[in-house]
Parts: sequence; structure tokens; C-alpha cells
Amino acid sequence: MSIAPLIEIRQIDTYHFTSPKLNEILISEIKKSLEYLAPFSLQTQKVVACTGFSRPLEVLSNYPIPQVGEHEVLVQNRAIGINPIDWKSKKYRFAIYDFPWINGRESSGVVVKTGSKVTEFKVGDKVMLGSTSYRDNRTSTFQEYTVMNANLLWKLPLHWNYDNGATIGVGLVTAAILLVDSFKIPLIENSQRGKTIIIWGGATTVGMYLTQLAKYVGLRVISLASKTNADYLISLGANKTISRHLTSEAIHVVLEQENTRIDFAVDCASNESASFLLEVLSQNQGNSAEPQLFTGIVAIPKVRPPSTVEIRGLTIKKFHEDQQFGREIVRATTSLFEDGSIQPVRHRSFKGGIDKVVSALTALEVEGASAEKYVVTLT
Repeated sequence: MSIAPLIEIRQIDTYHFTSPKLNEILISEIKKSLEYLAPFSLQTQKVVACTGFSRPLEVLSNYPIPQVGEHEVLVQNRAIGINPIDWKSKKYRFAIYDFPWINGRESSGVVVKTGSKVTEFKVGDKVMLGSTSYRDNRTSTFQEYTVMNANLLWKLPLHWNYDNGATIGVGLVTAAILLVDSFKIPLIENSQRGKTIIIWGGATTVGMYLTQLAKYVGLRVISLASKTNADYLISLGANKTISRHLTSEAIHVVLEQENTRIDFAVDCASNESASFLLEVLSQNQGNSAEPQLFTGIVAIPKVRPPSTVEIRGLTIKKFHEDQQFGREIVRATTSLFEDGSIQPVRHRSFKGGIDKVVSALTALEVEGASAEKYVVTLT
């Protein structure tokens, strides 16, 4: 049994608060800490499940809480991130392998149980996670409790709240894998100075975290997104923003004025924009003999790439299938949280518990998200 919460209570108790509001906060924190002093014994939970492609999502109240393996932890989710794939997979009938099925790929919360061989985390730790194990419902996050391998778990930075933590997940994992695995760029500060990356879909979650990582390694970032998001993307590290609503000819004119070789291109939008980026690379080769590298997140264009361009794959599942690789991603990005090189992206919060997942998914499908992450707050 972890005694960390008890120590935390004693430290808080040494202060004397005269404000009723502060006393209320103190009592609330003590109650939360006491929850983790007793061994975890709950057996069931609430989940948001797909029970059939043609049926509406259901909130199931007595769904079994998953068991943890020796290298895993059980996290009580406090905030859950929402992604487009979470509604698209049901609507278009893919990546759902059984019923009832639980979606959700990221969350933040509190460790309530640890496996026998877990040493880096203890009960009561605040954490955040991103699951790439799409076939393992235990790791899905549209539920009150989620299982995660301890090697792939981040501690929630002290200055972040749970909503901040729920924006990380698969968006950051994808951005990191793009650089480290697809493009073979190490996460070393300013190691790529003098080179340029162009991102179509800079206001997507992947695009926003990719911008921050690219800035850290020294890449010059050109971001294609809506004009209304330009200032925010520049604040994240983009050197140049171009409206994605411009014609192809107008975009080429802007890039010609930049007069720079484009070394890397990432598409986060569509097959059409991916094909256009291949064209952009062919027209911005510069004098270097090195190949230009392209990766598409949504689609790989079927057209033959220019002779100077290599199309690289994106293997997101490597994060959990190669535990050492995933652990290195977690460690490298943890240091970037600590020094402020990676900031949580803007978010839109849906408060009211796990039931709000359904309305958040509907809003995301109908309204879309632009330079913000949808987050459901459970507490």
C-alpha cells in the first residue's frame, strides 16, 4: 500500500487556512487522497460502448474493470481526449472488432493499482497516456478505468491539469514517431538546423505537436492551415503559415517567395493534399543531393512520387509493440514537458462525467475541431 497520499496530507495539514474557500479545497484534496489508502476493490465501472454499427452509443453501468498484468497499471481516468477516428470508426465500420467495443485513445488520471513488477509508478500518481493498442479494449479510454503498460505512461507535469494531460496521447506519439522513426530524426535540440518541414493540417492535433517537436530539433516549419489559426500556430513554433484555402497556384507563389529547399513534408488531411505536397517537394528541391522525405497520416498518394522524393511509412503501433522504442519516446518527451519545449494544445472541455463522451463525439463530427482538442472532464 502506498503511503504517499498520507505524507501529502500531513504536509498540507501544517498550513492554517482562514479562507472558507481554501478550507473547502483542503478538505476536498484530503478526501481524494484518502481514496487511495485502501486497496483497490471495485469490480465494475461505466463505459461508453459501441454495441452495433447501426445502434447509438450506449453508456453501460456495470462493465467489468480490466485486470492488470505484472508490468501494467490501472488508471482512474479524470479527463479523456476525443479524436475524429472515435466517431469515424463506427460510422464507416472499421477498426471495431467485436461488440460491445470501447473506443478512446488517450486520457489522464490517477494510478489506483499497479502490477507486481511496476517500480516507477505508485498508487496516487497523476499520469497521462496514449494507447496505440487498438485491438485491446483494456487500454481504451472511453471508460472510467484504463489499463496501460507502465513503460508507456507519462507522469502528469506538476503545472498541468488533467484536461491538459488528455490532449497529449496519440497526437504526440504520432508526431514523435514521424520524426524519430519515419524520418530518422533524433529528438536532439537544433540537430536539424538549416532544414525545412512543411505540414498540411498544421491545426490538427498531430500537426500542432509536430510543429513543437520540429521547432525543438531546429527545423524551419511551414504550416498550412486556416488563416484564423495563424497566430496560434506561430506561437507553437511555426515560422511561416499559409492559408490552406488558397489555390494551388497561389500556394506555389508563396513558397517560391520563400526561396528555400523543403526537406520534409507531412500531410494530415487527405489524399488530395498529400498529392499536392509531393508536387510542392518536386518544385522546391534546392541544390542538396539528399532525398526529400514525405509521410501521409491519412493517406499515401497513389501517384508516382518525383525521383527526388522518398515516401516513408508511419508505424504508430511500434509505440506499444517495441517497448524499448516506446519507452524512449516517453522519456524524451517527458524532458520536453519539463523544460516547456512542449506545451499542451488548446482544448474545448465537455464537463459532466463519462456520459458527455457521446455529446462530445457528436459535436466533433458536426462542428469539427480547428486548432483545439476536444476533452471530456470526468471530475
